[in-house]
Amino acid sequence: MALNHDLFIHESDRTALNALKAIPGFTQILRGFMKIWNERQFKLLNLSTYVRADETQMAKYHDMLVPICKRLDIPVPELYVALNPYPNAYTSGDNEPFIVMTSGLINTVPEELLPTVLAHECGHIACHHVLYLTMGRLILSGALSMLEVSPLITQPVSMAFYYWMRCSEYSADRAAAVCDGSGENTIELCMRLAGFDKNIPIAANKAAFLKQAEEYYKMVDESAWNKVMEFMMFSHATHPLNALRAYQCNKWTSTSDFKRMVKYLDDLDNGQQSAHVPMNVPLSSFLKRDANTVASELREAGFTNVSITRTTQAGGAAVNSVVAITAGGRTDIKAGEWLPADIAWLISAYVPLSEQEQRAAHPGQICVPYSDAGYCGRDYRTVVDELRALGFTNISVCEQADIRVKFLIKEYSVAHISIDHTDRFERNTWFRQNAPVSIRYHVMAQN
Repeated sequence: MALNHDLFIHESDRTALNALKAIPGFTQILRGFMKIWNERQFKLLNLSTYVRADETQMAKYHDMLVPICKRLDIPVPELYVALNPYPNAYTSGDNEPFIVMTSGLINTVPEELLPTVLAHECGHIACHHVLYLTMGRLILSGALSMLEVSPLITQPVSMAFYYWMRCSEYSADRAAAVCDGSGENTIELCMRLAGFDKNIPIAANKAAFLKQAEEYYKMVDESAWNKVMEFMMFSHATHPLNALRAYQCNKWTSTSDFKRMVKYLDDLDNGQQSAHVPMNVPLSSFLKRDANTVASELREAGFTNVSITRTTQAGGAAVNSVVAITAGGRTDIKAGEWLPADIAWLISAYVPLSEQEQRAAHPGQICVPYSDAGYCGRDYRTVVDELRALGFTNISVCEQADIRVKFLIKEYSVAHISIDHTDRFERNTWFRQNAPVSIRYHVMAQN
């Protein structure tokens, strides 16, 4: 089972995107954007202006993409190289996302770091950033003026887009680290984009570079005025500062979750069993689903101790669906947790008793196919014949002379029924064979 991309989405990315979507007027802008934007425009631009890297030309760049996309479990996007001295790469599109990297990037960073750049861009695809990134770039370039939207709406949306786009880079950096197996390449890439290219023969110190970020955070936290200056200086930036990106990446790649994630993916690539398996979804999402399907998904994910037990208590569930599930006795497992591969999964599936099992469980008893309401209103003679055919031996009937208007109540229809002195029962209720059955039926009233 592929790794859930939510596991490496940065917390600020998720929070900022939710805040962006919650801004009044965002839905209006999104609808307007979808009216003026056409993905084919990008396709025409790319084909006519840039060089596509595929199996036939610039193949080494295309070949870098294939293992990255396999690891992130995404389709291989189209890759283009643009003649531009500024070192950059970006992802755009929607249904068919694509990546563009500039000649300036190729000339700035060592070739061994280009897969890290491509993994970062593929991270945007895996995290479902691409549509919003495309929308953000167009909006921040002035496209909002084409939507005829009030400035009272566009200003907060623009500021929120700037902030979310910066936060989304942290998630893409995490994806690159997952593909690389560490954050070293991402940190070095941030350093090179910050101050030196591959032709500068100066040894840089990663620890010193990360120290810069620590000093930055400390300085910002020292006073409210410093926070204001930070906002004024960087609120319109679409990317976080290089040192801060490196710091955030280094911080996350030092966690046990990251190490388990890399080990898990490495084991999948090598066809080996991983010691720990991530929970891609909350435990509650398995409820009411087919039990065999759930068990197969858990085993495919890497869990080795999965069993299904039967319960005859439906609780409103369909046949063979999950009515309860635990892992190691726990029911509070959330998405993102890492669990031992051999943890004991117990799936309770609703499987009703067969007719033979039901009869064995109720010796000497009879199961009625209707509720009391199901018998009422039917011809009492038919009901009596059905009950005798079932095996009831103690049936009594009597008239209920209450019909005054013949067309309102059908004559000889059941007015009341009780079995074993019970006049409220559901279908498939079991009764003793010799239980007293009492039936009253409607007849014309005597004047």
